[in-house]
Amino acid sequence: MRVPRSTLTMIIVLLFLSAPLAQAAPPESGESTTIEANEVWTETATMDGHLTVTNGATLTIQSDIIMQPGSSITVDEGASLVLDNGSLMSEELNSGLLVNNMNANLELNFGDIAETGVVQLLFDHEITTGDTGWFNVTMGDTTVDARGSDSVQFDAPLNATNLTVTFDAYYFTPTYLLQAQAIYGGGNVETLQAPDIIANNAPLYWFQSGFDLAVNGQFDAVNSELRGANLSCSMACSFTDIQMTGSAPIHVADATSISVIDSFITGSRTDEDIILHDQATITYTNTVGTGGTTDAWIRLLSERVLQTNIPNGSLDIYDMGWSASDWNDLTDENGNIVLVPGLATNEHKRIVEWMDGDGVEHQEEASITLSITSNWGTFSTTVDAPTTSVGTINVDLPLVSVTEISPETTVATVNRSIGLMVTVENSGSADTTANFRCYVDGEDADTAPSTITASLAAGETKEIPVTWYVYADGSQTLTCKPFLPAALNEMANEVANLDGAASDPVVWTYAEETEDAPIIIWIIAIVGFMALALFIASQRRQQEKEYSSHPIESQRENEEKTHPEETESAESEDVDPTLAEVEETEEEPANSVYDLQPEDEG
Repeated sequence: MRVPRSTLTMIIVLLFLSAPLAQAAPPESGESTTIEANEVWTETATMDGHLTVTNGATLTIQSDIIMQPGSSITVDEGASLVLDNGSLMSEELNSGLLVNNMNANLELNFGDIAETGVVQLLFDHEITTGDTGWFNVTMGDTTVDARGSDSVQFDAPLNATNLTVTFDAYYFTPTYLLQAQAIYGGGNVETLQAPDIIANNAPLYWFQSGFDLAVNGQFDAVNSELRGANLSCSMACSFTDIQMTGSAPIHVADATSISVIDSFITGSRTDEDIILHDQATITYTNTVGTGGTTDAWIRLLSERVLQTNIPNGSLDIYDMGWSASDWNDLTDENGNIVLVPGLATNEHKRIVEWMDGDGVEHQEEASITLSITSNWGTFSTTVDAPTTSVGTINVDLPLVSVTEISPETTVATVNRSIGLMVTVENSGSADTTANFRCYVDGEDADTAPSTITASLAAGETKEIPVTWYVYADGSQTLTCKPFLPAALNEMANEVANLDGAASDPVVWTYAEETEDAPIIIWIIAIVGFMALALFIASQRRQQEKEYSSHPIESQRENEEKTHPEETESAESEDVDPTLAEVEETEEEPANSVYDLQPEDEG
């Protein structure tokens, strides 16, 4: 019987699609294999080796796979891994419960194995003795001092009784309980590993992972279990109703997403269950994490780099990162700085967002003040610290320039000044008190003031009067420009237009020399000469008056003293004795002052 071609084609396609399912088994002998088409694992198996799911293929696991130490699964970009009602589990792991926390307690139940026996607790190291601190372990009514040993033991019932162990420790070295053993019947041993013990205030930590699970494509897990995985998500991971033990922290790459819903995460190897790198995103709903001092998730920046417009600017940093750190720093000559490099020792400064062990979300409240100070003013800004690996902070700055120089004339006289109006403006976004200088052929010009100072608000323009002096003839052009402070040299083009502005040429000439001086000079000379002559004449008359009046006054005074009776007689006759003496003197002039004295005294 002939089969229709269309039917035959369909059968071939179905056979081709189903062919990979016949090879649905993990590697078993340490080899490396690839999956290039869709596969489904439905049988319980042990995987020992390295498996890669390539672009375009999907591996679906619907069974329990025991992962041997050192094995790995890699999901390439464009490939998918689906864990559906299955598990990937590593059994040979080293983990412990942190029991030197305050109020740590355990619940043990070994089942009904014997009436009584000995319960032994094994720690990860010997607890040291010392003058300070203590480490007491209590079960029932018995308390044991654990110092000096790496284990403690108690007599206890083993007939399915719930046993409570409490810890009272003042001991700073992290101490982990690795396992609890029930010893009974002459040497029989039942062991509970740390992950199998119910603990309160004693977080479970895994000291290493059992296998690697690197997801560069898509990973979806539903109603399944992961145990001991070193898990990284570089594309997208989704977990719903998942039990993850010893598989934290989960690293989520920048720009990658992760969804964790209705799940349980225990046994992180660090202080966080999930680490979101840079701008990775998370949906975290109705999920219980390791708890205690272990954060449910954190956002960790790879580094903290700042790019600014202020070379050699001052930085004041406050409350940065998980630890709210404060410090001061400086930008480099380009205005940039690696504020926090990507080092393990400064991770706390790179954590910008987190959910703590109690499920409370936190955001850093960091701020940064960037400033630069000069004699043009202090320019600064305070902003919330960028929460990206590379952030930008810009300070508002002035932008000053000289836009016009207008001299009062274009023809001037050497050794005399002319006036100008210098127009300056601030087209920037910050107020400033700026300085300007003027030049001729690159040399300082003789202006008053020599340095022009103008207070300019952002967007303001002003005209400044200036006087200009020149001492040689010729055509000269005055150029004025901003006079930049040294502190702003590295950002000159950001704050000033250093090209300045130039005036129209001014022609300077010497004054012409003529034989006839201007009439004003003659007027000034004549007035000065007349004033001098009047002054000399006045002084001469004053001297002559003093010389002529002095002898007469002296003679009268002497006569009044020596001949008072004659004076009185003369007064009674209404005769002016001075006039009589003058008449007498005119008839017979005296040769000197002494000739006027009375004869009886001669």
